[in-house]
Amino acid sequence: MKIISFAWTTQVLLDGVKTVTRRDWVDRYAMTFHKGDIVQAYDKNPRCGGKKIAKIRLTKEPYKQWLRYITDVDEVREGGIWGSGKAYQEAMGKDRELWVIEFELIKEG
Repeated sequence: MKIISFAWTTQVLLDGVKTVTRRDWVDRYAMTFHKGDIVQAYDKNPRCGGKKIAKIRLTKEPYKQWLRYITDVDEVREGGIWGSGKAYQEAMGKDRELWVIEFELIKEG
């Protein structure tokens, strides 16, 4: 079973606010994820003592996006913890291309 950790955004994930995550994954790993996959959501990496908090279902095939194209709507879907797309870009570095994983929360715990 695949795992994605949500250390910074655990609560907004569980609240159903977060419906997308961006990851700095190598292409080969990212391409093992597919639309419809059920993925275990953890509060932090299980190797660091993380616990399963939910399951998510991928709603689209993962794709790459440059962070300079993040909008305020995208930032809200990320959980809204940065306040705006521009703040997200400043915090994460707008000249980075990350994998975008879109999902829905299907089960807690």
